[in-house]
Amino acid sequence: MSARDTSPIRREGGGAGGVSRPAPAAPANRQESPVLPPGLTDEEIVARWLTAKATGRGRLATTTLAQYRIEAERLFWYARQTDVPISAWTLDDFAGFIAFLQAPAPWAMRARAVRRGSPDWRPFLGPLTDRSAGQTQKIVTSLFEWLRDVGYLKINPAVGLPTVGRRAQGKQGRFVPPDLCALLCEAIDSRADDTRQEQLLKARDRFLVELFSRTGLRTTEAVKCRMQHIEIHRVSGALRREFPDAPEFQWLLHVESGKGGKERWVPCNEIALSLQAYRLAFGLPPVPAPDEALPLVLSARRTRFGQWKGVRHRQAIWDVITGLRDEAIAYARATGRDVDEKELKQFAGASTHWLRHSYAKGLAEALKHGLDARSALENMGHADQRTFNQYVDDEPLKRALATHLARERATR
Repeated sequence: MSARDTSPIRREGGGAGGVSRPAPAAPANRQESPVLPPGLTDEEIVARWLTAKATGRGRLATTTLAQYRIEAERLFWYARQTDVPISAWTLDDFAGFIAFLQAPAPWAMRARAVRRGSPDWRPFLGPLTDRSAGQTQKIVTSLFEWLRDVGYLKINPAVGLPTVGRRAQGKQGRFVPPDLCALLCEAIDSRADDTRQEQLLKARDRFLVELFSRTGLRTTEAVKCRMQHIEIHRVSGALRREFPDAPEFQWLLHVESGKGGKERWVPCNEIALSLQAYRLAFGLPPVPAPDEALPLVLSARRTRFGQWKGVRHRQAIWDVITGLRDEAIAYARATGRDVDEKELKQFAGASTHWLRHSYAKGLAEALKHGLDARSALENMGHADQRTFNQYVDDEPLKRALATHLARERATR
């Protein structure tokens, strides 16, 4: 089932044949909604909530919607085990659910190999961390708020519990430093390119590293982008007077629908040369045409009509980037590169999103050289300054040295 599927929640296992029916007598908290059809089950109504979350300009991103579905599955699975429909939940029932998330009984957890549809399937692999349980509480609380708002419930059963506020995010340590970004590119450049396939993958993979580390795109955004979304704009005289060192042309990447459906334009002069080399390797003109609908991330395979295929799934891009990471580590060791072993060990956990963090780290440095905070947020597609703050001064050693030297100068 796709991540955007908003059909009624699956009903595996549990009492009453695994199906939650409206109780013969309505629970005290449930009532007929004036804006929903009568006689719907709890699952059918929650499916409408998921549909609402997937609709309109402010709709949830595909990956976020998938997480909402997971939380709904956990909620209904727990309700079936306790034999209390969610429309009859009290404050105690909700509190019991939250406690269960953090300490599920052994029988409530499944082995990793168990797939959906199996009688042994459970929506838990183990206890949730405090952070994950807090996220579940926020999502389920918002569901109950919606059920109250549409008139299906009289009151939100979570209303008496403390709200889960947004924690101040810790400093972001999951990024690829410039020397390791360079190592990724060097490892790709060292590949043999005797065959056509090798030439295509070499150019494509080099472009991918630069795309993520120099634009900060999310993986899902890269999958959705087309070649036509890259535009070249002449810098006007007025702008050149405002920015005397500006180039004659500015390359921009149009993200039509980022996280939360938000549109943005990302500066991409830094990937212009890599993009042109990549396109030339695939037999395309160096600069995209305004109506060029080819995917931005190409596969090395063609359709039966001779067109280049695109990489259509975020998992496929994740597989490419993590494969490049492993290739770079092997290359560093084979060539005797002087790379800190601790840094290399941390790098072994790097993924596509780490390259996005690398770009954000560079933006945080640019703030010290005149970039305004609003532009940094827009480039990343962030709505909240607190999200971006995690990239600022995230190196304890650097901060410690700065503190030590400043204090030393002050006492001379």
